[in-house]
Amino acid sequence: MNVDPITLEIVRGAVNSIILQMEGLIERTAMSPVIKEKMDYFVGIYDVGGRIVDAFLSTSGPRIVDPVLKAYPLEDMRPGDLYWYNDPHGSQGAIQHTGDMCFLAPVFHDDALVAFAVSFGHFWDIGGSVAGSLSPHASEIFHEGMLVPPIRIVRAGELNREAYAVILNNSRFPDMLEGDTRALMAACRLAEDRLQELMGRYGQETVLGAFNEIIDRSVAAYREFVREVVPQGEHRFFDYVDADPVTGDPRRVDVKFMHDGDELVADLTESGPQATGPVNFITSPGAFNLLLARHLAYMNPELPLNEGAVSFLDEVRTKPGTITHPNYPAPVGLRSHTVIRLMGCMGGLLAGANGGRAPAASPVYVIYNLRGFDDDGAFLYFSEGIGSGQGARPTADGLNAIYFRDQRNYPVEFEEGEFPLRIERYAIRPDSGGPGFHRGGCGVVRDVRIMVDCTMSTRMDNVRFPCFGINGGGAGWPGRFLLNPGTVDERELPPAGENIPVKAGDLLRVETGGGGGWGDPFTKPPVAVQRDVLEGFVTVEAALEQYGVALTAGDLKIDADATNTARSAAHVSEPTVDRGPNGHDWLARLGVAE
Repeated sequence: MNVDPITLEIVRGAVNSIILQMEGLIERTAMSPVIKEKMDYFVGIYDVGGRIVDAFLSTSGPRIVDPVLKAYPLEDMRPGDLYWYNDPHGSQGAIQHTGDMCFLAPVFHDDALVAFAVSFGHFWDIGGSVAGSLSPHASEIFHEGMLVPPIRIVRAGELNREAYAVILNNSRFPDMLEGDTRALMAACRLAEDRLQELMGRYGQETVLGAFNEIIDRSVAAYREFVREVVPQGEHRFFDYVDADPVTGDPRRVDVKFMHDGDELVADLTESGPQATGPVNFITSPGAFNLLLARHLAYMNPELPLNEGAVSFLDEVRTKPGTITHPNYPAPVGLRSHTVIRLMGCMGGLLAGANGGRAPAASPVYVIYNLRGFDDDGAFLYFSEGIGSGQGARPTADGLNAIYFRDQRNYPVEFEEGEFPLRIERYAIRPDSGGPGFHRGGCGVVRDVRIMVDCTMSTRMDNVRFPCFGINGGGAGWPGRFLLNPGTVDERELPPAGENIPVKAGDLLRVETGGGGGWGDPFTKPPVAVQRDVLEGFVTVEAALEQYGVALTAGDLKIDADATNTARSAAHVSEPTVDRGPNGHDWLARLGVAE
């Protein structure tokens, strides 16, 4: 049925309000830091066919209802049911790694199944070979915690206590797991109530008609826009994940995009072989659509992140046995290393296709983990993600010190109050952002004093292959981990290490990488370079060397004569894509042509 424009917008706004209420409930009631502080969760409203009406999306958002629909026919579902799963391979990538678990409640109105309410979160620990469940040295999915196929954890309002007890018993922190799972289940129930109220107010037929119209308009808008920004023909871009954490070998991520008439096809089949370690990514068609849609939505903010964002391409081709389509039982815990490289490839592809109208590359977020036991013999575990600099945009500098686009860093006060560590320094890392007419975002320097004997694992990418710059912009700096910097015990830690011994009093310094730059840095207005120096993002030396801007000693005023001399003498013929010196070295060693 056709829904009048006013009612359509009321329904759209009401569904978005339900999403916000679900988020508020989770943030107030979840127990683990990863959900209540870092906000590593999402919620959504889906129609009966599993299409997204509205959601706070991640790469696990598309087609997340499908595994439940496959296991449980619609006619077998009842009011009060609730389903749970987290199996990445079994769900064909609907869930991306085991730490992420999905809850799904069918919504009934007037005895008819009308929608699904979904909540999803990353859990603190679900078993596996190490506390926290995700190890850079995992070599099979079973090392990464329990695998829950789609199960009906609640039947007509009655909790399946036996299954629930088994799941909680497989966590090193069962109380925290119970608190988080109950928060996510409650969010589904809240959405169920609100959707029933909405249909009672405007009528079931009207609301479902609005759902269909919201989705149809969104899909059409994405298809129209991608045809506009990607010309007819074949377009291609590649990058490399630094390393398989187990073997040390880099892995190619290759994206080819074909725009042929009305057909839009993506091809990832030339990506490298699957890794032994956990950087594999099960690239479902919906997940790839969403990664590309994030670029499109940046270019056109009016595009909504709902079903249109995950189903506008006609085909996404992958090849079994590759890093973008690993075979079972490949580990996938660190799949974001490949996800972020895929996003960078899409930016490079879009930039090449439409004259640079896309951001430069952004780094994979940085994580370290501490593991041990407290004085009572209980498990001690802490995991922190630390911000990096994001790629520069065609219209602005890159964002500084961002952990992840939809998540947050931990507050220092929270960390020091809850865990045996002390934050002694947290500062911008100057010059880490790639130089450009628009500068890449800067990473950070974070000094963490560890107060107990324990072991550490590290997780960092973009060290061998820094974030590339676009349209003459330079590559960002790589990051590194240092233990006890400036002392006789100083040593650099591996980017993907496990079981690194740490003693009470040791200092961990985390230096995170920066995003690539956009445009020729020697055309950046000198006053803008001066401002970056004054604000601590660029040093005086880099201002002269990378931007050709000379500043006077002491008062840091622009020396016009020296700046004109530096800029006129500069050879400014940068490549379209600058992968940085490390990147070029590795490509040459691999025999890869630019």
